[in-house]
Parts: sequence; structure tokens; C-alpha cells
Amino acid sequence: YVPEIHRFGKISIIDLFSKDSSNMSPEDWRRMALCLLDEEDRYDGFLILHGTDTMAYSSSALSFMLPGYSKPVVITGSMVPMGEPGGDGEDNIFAGFMFLTAMADRGQRGISIAFQNRLIHGPRAQKVLSHESTAFSSINYPELGHLVEGRAKLGHQPRLEKAYPVDVSALALEPSIFLLTLFPGFRARYLDHIVDASPKAIVLEALGLGGVPYLGESLLPPIARCREKNIPVVITTQCVYGGVDLSVYEVGRKTIELGAISSHDMAREAIITKLMVLLPVVGTGEIEGMLQSNFCDEITA
Repeated sequence: YVPEIHRFGKISIIDLFSKDSSNMSPEDWRRMALCLLDEEDRYDGFLILHGTDTMAYSSSALSFMLPGYSKPVVITGSMVPMGEPGGDGEDNIFAGFMFLTAMADRGQRGISIAFQNRLIHGPRAQKVLSHESTAFSSINYPELGHLVEGRAKLGHQPRLEKAYPVDVSALALEPSIFLLTLFPGFRARYLDHIVDASPKAIVLEALGLGGVPYLGESLLPPIARCREKNIPVVITTQCVYGGVDLSVYEVGRKTIELGAISSHDMAREAIITKLMVLLPVVGTGEIEGMLQSNFCDEITA
């Protein structure tokens, strides 16, 4: 599809699997991570072709699963199927190789997304548009580079830890996480039912800076039950940008008193995948400290 890529040198193709990205699973991330580890010493960089619907989840997951990975990895895809008129796939693939080459020359590693001539840090990416070619945004973080007049211009370079304070080399993932969006009139009994199901963690998409209703049908009792059952409750926001600050208003402070964990300015995809990586290797009492620790510039603590 993109004959121009041969200018970038020797290119090998690995057909790992093919599926609609809405069907992606944590096991698929594990297969991707194992493949990257197996091939790490053979290539200067890696380009992954991926569907857009879960691309940001994959870029976040790989960022947390592969601490210290020595090569740049760029993920890209298209909003229009390859070969169709007006498609963006060819341009995104070309841009991906341009960014890979520039990163390799710079000695810059890490997982990134290349889309619409922009390079986005993997654990800060989020799909924010369902139809437009500018589908992805960098959440609370500078973009890493741009393609300008056919040349890759790299800018901000993420701070990536070479090793995490916990061992994630087993590539184990815990998907038993419940993500719940709050709204005015939300029934506390629904959250109670979720607590009864004993998930490994609950992520609440709260209001504004992290507000959780406590007047009328209060959601605080179910959150208190979570602490009794050692279920971490992580608070994020429905706002795309800005993050949460639970200390500002009483609707946030009351959740802190019950042991809720602030996600600060992490993207939703980063919260979910970081929890998946941490839960198999970290005790409940350590989750807050680890979740709020900065591993790969996914959080501004």
C-alpha cells in the first residue's frame, strides 16, 4: 500500500493477528509485548498497525508492560480503510516511519501513537473523535512531534523510568476492573451491586474536579464498603482535560476520607491499563502509592 516506506531501509513484516480492535483483549497485549521483546535486538524500531477504537488502550498497556524497552515503538492506523478513496492510512504509515527514524536517530525510546502528522505519547493518548482524521488527542501533556513539510520534527521527550518499583516482567494483567460514569440521579444501589460482585478495583468517572454526590441518595456508603472489602476506588473525571483535584470541594474531600484514590491528570486508558498491570503484583495497601507514582510520564503528580 505504501511503497515509499522502502526508503527507510530493511523492513520486515510480522503478521501477529488481525481483528477489529474493539475485540482486543489483555491477552492480545501480552502477545504484542512478547513479540516486541523477542524482536527487540533485531531492529531499530517498530511500527504497529492497529485499529483506532482501542489504540489508546494498547499504547497505554504496552507502556506499562515494557519498562526499560530500548527501542521506539510507534502505533498507527487509519480512520478510513486502506485502499479506499480519501483514506488516511498511507499518510499515517509514512508519518509513523518518519517518526520512528527520527526517534531512533535521537536515541529516543517509548511507546507512541502517530496520527495525522502528530506524535502522541502512548499513555497520554485518547481517541476523542469518532469520524474525523484528527481522532486522537494528547491528554494533559505536550505532543512529542509533528511532521512538517515531509520531515519529522521531534519536540518534548518523555521521562521514562528504566525500571519500575515493582516487577512486571511476568506480563500478568488483571482485567477485573469496573469503570462507572456518574450522573445526577445515579442510584447508590447500583454501585452496591458492583461492590457485591467484588471487582479488583472500581474506577469512578466523577463530575468536574472529582465530585461524587453525597446528598439525597449518597454514594459514600458504597465507597465505604469498598474500603471494608479492600477494593480500591479510583476517582477520575468525565472532563477530557484538566484531571481531578479531590481536595478542592467537599464532594471530593469526602471520598478522600473514605480512602478513594485520586488519578490526578491521567487519561482514562492509562488508569485502566496501569491498574491491570499493578493489581497482580501489588497489595491493596500499596495501590494508591503505585498508581500515583510516575512510571513513564503518564501522570503529573
